[in-house]
Amino acid sequence: MDLRRALLLNSWIQLFLVMLIVALVNIWSSDRFFRMDLTEDRRYTLDLVTRSLMTKLDKPLYAKVYFTKGLQAPYNNHEQILIDKLEEMRAYSRGLMEIQVTDPTNLLELEEEAQRFGIQSIQYRYQSANVSELKKVYMGVALVYGDRQQSLPAISRTSSLEYELARAVRALLSEESRKKIGFTTGHGEPDLLGGQSPPLKLLRSRLQEEHDLQPVELGGVDGVPNDIDALFVIGPQVPLSDRALYQVDQYLMRGGPTAVFVTNTKPDMRTLRPQTVYHGLEAILGHYGVQVNRDVVVDRTRNGMMRFPVRQGQDIRQVQINYPLIPRVMELSQESVVVKDLDSMLFPFVSSIDLADPMPPDVTAEILASSSDSSGRIKGIRTIDPGAFQVVAPGEERGEWPVLVALNGAWSSYFANQEIPDPAADEFGNVASTDPASKLRMGSQTRLIVSGSADFVANNVPFMLNLADWMLQDSSLISIRSKSVQIPALEPFEPEQARLMKGINLLGGALLLLLVGGVRWGIRRRGEAS
Repeated sequence: MDLRRALLLNSWIQLFLVMLIVALVNIWSSDRFFRMDLTEDRRYTLDLVTRSLMTKLDKPLYAKVYFTKGLQAPYNNHEQILIDKLEEMRAYSRGLMEIQVTDPTNLLELEEEAQRFGIQSIQYRYQSANVSELKKVYMGVALVYGDRQQSLPAISRTSSLEYELARAVRALLSEESRKKIGFTTGHGEPDLLGGQSPPLKLLRSRLQEEHDLQPVELGGVDGVPNDIDALFVIGPQVPLSDRALYQVDQYLMRGGPTAVFVTNTKPDMRTLRPQTVYHGLEAILGHYGVQVNRDVVVDRTRNGMMRFPVRQGQDIRQVQINYPLIPRVMELSQESVVVKDLDSMLFPFVSSIDLADPMPPDVTAEILASSSDSSGRIKGIRTIDPGAFQVVAPGEERGEWPVLVALNGAWSSYFANQEIPDPAADEFGNVASTDPASKLRMGSQTRLIVSGSADFVANNVPFMLNLADWMLQDSSLISIRSKSVQIPALEPFEPEQARLMKGINLLGGALLLLLVGGVRWGIRRRGEAS
């Protein structure tokens, strides 16, 4: 055999072997996966909690995907992302998970099947230069485990998909009843169950995925019910009565985790003037070791946006502008599971917080969030007009200020040496008697969270979900929820840094060209000389 034939045969053998290897690798990898995740916090890698949940399966788990084909952006890749995530979960299920993918669109029998699993069609609108369509589509998945089922009816976003799936699997595996979160009413607090503002509706829907919500009316005979597992006191607008304070105190004494979000200053958008809020919680919070100051934190560098009337020609329009009285807080405790993986949080009209020194015996405190070192705090503001906060105000204190704190321990009762306040009289003027023996003078170990902004609650849903789990001693899913794929907030430049970057942008390119030209000219001169 001559050399040419040998080389040709060798080439064909190599080609055949490469094709065989590719085919075998494809066959081998068809039921396996490999992913290289280079993100800092491994956001695209299945969390250990999710893997642990999947290993706890002791019978088949069926994932029934009902997804309409051919959707346009931004939903064009949602089905594949969902299937990829389910495939990863199946890899840890020890063969007990099965994935079924179906397009039920316009197929009556399959549509009825999807609806039996809690997946309803949604309105899908797509419009481009050449196409405009409105139709009903399916974008959900049902998880069936024995006689139990959980569904994700509409996967319109994929940033928190792993959390949603893990939450559903945990609900299928759990034998515990749902925990109950109470929220106080009767003092102008927002109604978490009936509020119709978009932020409150979103907060309510997300909390109710895991927990039950129940209003708690303070000031009467009964107080906080025994079946309330955690209590929210959010933005009372009028002072709580002594009886209401006593009922909050006694709930904390019996070990009930409590979160208090108070606003000392609220805006009047009609007059652009601040209104002072008196909630009556200063003394009792001071007894517990925390003081919400009568001031407002202002941050001219890091802040959120708010609508204000702005004159444009002959018209006055509502325009979104950066507003210093909504600090964007990025100084979050890296030791706390509740906040360490969040990028930032908004604190509208927030007051600074001081912690007692020393704290009450057996009580520890942790600052969860502080304003930036470029912020300040102002007492007695007279206007909320954005123009009034463009420069540092007279008497403004500059520095980092705590705006969210967590306390852990066992407190003595604020009413330990006081008479039990009587409840409010009924409609006939009768006042119920109280039993002094029922008063708890020393409390059990629990948690108390305090913030100087009530509007903070609806503006920071991820934190509130983390907080609910943490207060209920169920932090297993916090790490997954915090892995939501988001574009992180950019760190704003200080004025000096901004001027430096502007100079680099304007002159950097020209200087680089001059440098390259100088080097080339030097090389050419050296070549001519030689």
